[in-house]
Amino acid sequence: MTSPFDPTGTDEATHLVLTDGAGRPSLWPRWLPVPDGWHTDLGPAPYEDCLRRADALPDGPDAPAPPTPLTTQPSPEETP
Repeated sequence: MTSPFDPTGTDEATHLVLTDGAGRPSLWPRWLPVPDGWHTDLGPAPYEDCLRRADALPDGPDAPAPPTPLTTQPSPEETP
């Protein structure tokens, strides 16, 4: 079974490259909504193209982790 997050070997436009306000990149599946504060830098495009673009973009050592598709919603303890 292949993962929807790594569809290697297909030329389908499955992913986006997102960047936040500081220019930090994130590889993102196209079927998920773009989180607030992030915008599309590339895509939809094939996974390999997005991976190359995300790897080419700078990200600082102090950059916070980008959102992950499974944790884009705040947990109950983070909700004010």
